[in-house]
Amino acid sequence: MKRPPRPSLPILFPNDPLQNGDPLFRALFNQAGTGIAVTFLDGRFIKVNSAFCTLLGYSAKDLLDRRLENIVTPDQRCRLSELFRKISTGKPSHAQIFLECRNQAGKAIRGLLNLSMVADKEGASCYFIVQLQDISNLMNTDTELEESRQRYRALSNATFEAVFISRKGVCIDANRTASIMFDMPREELIGIFGTDVIAPDYQARVRENMLSGYEEPYHAVAVKKDGTRFHVMIQGKMIRIDGREVRVTVLRDIDAQVTAEAALRESERHLRSFMESASNFVLFRLRHRPDTPYQPWRVFISPSIAEIIDPTQVPDFQSWLKMLRPDDRKRLLAAGLKMLDTHRLDETVRIYDHSRRRWRWLHIISVAVSDETENSLFFNGIILDITKEMEATAALKGREKELKEKTESLSEANTALEVLLQKREADRMEMEEKMLINAKSLILPYLERLKASRMDEHQRVYLNLVESNLNEILSPLSRSMSRHFLNFTPSEIQVANLVKQGKTTKDIALILGLSARTIEAVRYTIRRKLGIKKKRSNLRSYLLSIDGSDTIPGGSGRIR
Repeated sequence: MKRPPRPSLPILFPNDPLQNGDPLFRALFNQAGTGIAVTFLDGRFIKVNSAFCTLLGYSAKDLLDRRLENIVTPDQRCRLSELFRKISTGKPSHAQIFLECRNQAGKAIRGLLNLSMVADKEGASCYFIVQLQDISNLMNTDTELEESRQRYRALSNATFEAVFISRKGVCIDANRTASIMFDMPREELIGIFGTDVIAPDYQARVRENMLSGYEEPYHAVAVKKDGTRFHVMIQGKMIRIDGREVRVTVLRDIDAQVTAEAALRESERHLRSFMESASNFVLFRLRHRPDTPYQPWRVFISPSIAEIIDPTQVPDFQSWLKMLRPDDRKRLLAAGLKMLDTHRLDETVRIYDHSRRRWRWLHIISVAVSDETENSLFFNGIILDITKEMEATAALKGREKELKEKTESLSEANTALEVLLQKREADRMEMEEKMLINAKSLILPYLERLKASRMDEHQRVYLNLVESNLNEILSPLSRSMSRHFLNFTPSEIQVANLVKQGKTTKDIALILGLSARTIEAVRYTIRRKLGIKKKRSNLRSYLLSIDGSDTIPGGSGRIR
C-alpha cells in the first residue's frame, strides 16, 4: 500500500516575530544542543534536530517513521498518553515529566521530557513541541548521594553510641541510638542545646568543650527524659557538611562500667582491710620472675606473718626457704615449679621458730593467676599455722597405738581366760560324772543288797533314810541324764557336750589336753553308740535333736 505524502511543515508560530526570519529559526532549531522534535497530536514525528537523533542513536529518516511512544519503555507509555490527552485539551498547555527512553541499541536513557502544545490561528491544537534532555548522569549522582546518605544513616543507627550533629551547640540531627538512650523521639532531640541532656553539675564543662572544639574523650553524667542519671563518655569533632562547620558528638553509655569499677574499688578496699587485719593466718601475693624462678618478688604479705615468725628473719624468699626442713624445702621447690603448669599448690612444711626453739607446721595453699595482659604471673595464697593440729594428731596417733597394744593384750588375756574357764567347766563335768557313776556302781548296789538282807524294823528305817538322802543328793546329777547317754563313758560325755556347743575337734583337743586323733576316735565311738550310720549326718545336729535341750547330761552349760 502506498504511503500518503507527508505534509510540509507549516509555520510553527503564526504570530511569532520570527515568522519572517524563518532561516534564523531553522538554524536555531537544527543547531540546538538539546534534542528538539515536532510531532502531530498522535505523537508522529514531523521534524527532529540533530541533537535529538544523536541522543537516541537514530537517523532523522528512521525517526520520521516512528511515534514518540516508540522511544519510551513500555511501562512509561501510559504516562505519556495521559500527558498527551491533558495537553491536547489545553489544561495545561505545557508539562514536564521524567521518562525512561530506549535508544536504537536498546539501552535505557533517563530523560527529562518537556512537552508544549502549538495552536493554529483559531486556537485549535495542531502540533507538539518536544524537548528531551538526557539526565542519566544527574540521576546517577542523586542516586549515589541518596545511597550514601542511606548508608550513613544505617551506620549511624547501627552503632551502639549516641551520635549528635550540632551547629553552634544546637542539635540538628541525631541517630536512633541517641533516641533510645535518652528515651526521646528524634524530633524532640533536634533543636535542643547540647547541655540540655547533661546533669547540671557537668553542664559548664560540656558547654565549654562543645564551643571550644575540644576533641579528647571526657567523662560526664547525662540525664534521660524521666530524670534518670547515667554516666557517659563524650567525644566530639568539628567537620564540614555542605559547606557548613558542624560538630559531631558521640556519647557512650558507661554507667555499668563506672558502677562496676566503683564496686571493684570498694571490694579491693575491703579486701585490703581484710588482708591487713588477718589473724591466725597469713595472706600473701608473690610475683613470678622468669629470670629468677626461685626468687619471686614479694608484692604483699599480711602483717599477721609476725604471729608465725619474726619478719626481720625473712627479708626475702631465699631466707625463708633456709628456715624450712631440708626435705620439706626440696618438696616445696618442686611443687613451686610444677605450679607454673598446674597453677595450684597445696603443701605442708615445717619451719624452725628460733624464738620458741621448735619446729612449726605450716599449711601453704596458693593459686597462680595472670594479669589482664597475661605478661605477669602472680601467686596468691594463704599460710595456716597448723602446729597445734599436727601435735594433737601426733598425740592422738600415740594414744591410738597405746590403746591398740592394750586391746591386743586384753584380747590375749580374754582368750587365755576363756580356755581356762572351758577347762574348768570340763573338769567340773568330769567330776560330776564320776560322782554319779561311782554312786551308782559303788553305793547303790550295796544298798540293794542290804534291803534284801534280814533287818529289823529300826535298821530298815535307817536304810530307807540313807537311800532317800542319797537319791536327794544324786537327783540333780541324774535328772538331766538322757537314756541315750547312760552307756557313755565320762570322756564320751565330755566330748559329746563340747560337740553340742559347736566346738571343733581341734578346739576340744585343746580344752581336754588330748590329741586330735584321740578326739576323732571318741567322736567315732559316740556316732556308733548313737547308731549314726550315714557319714554325711552332722553329729552336733543329731545331739541337739535327740535330747531337745541345750544341755547334755553331765555336760557343761549352754550352747553358744
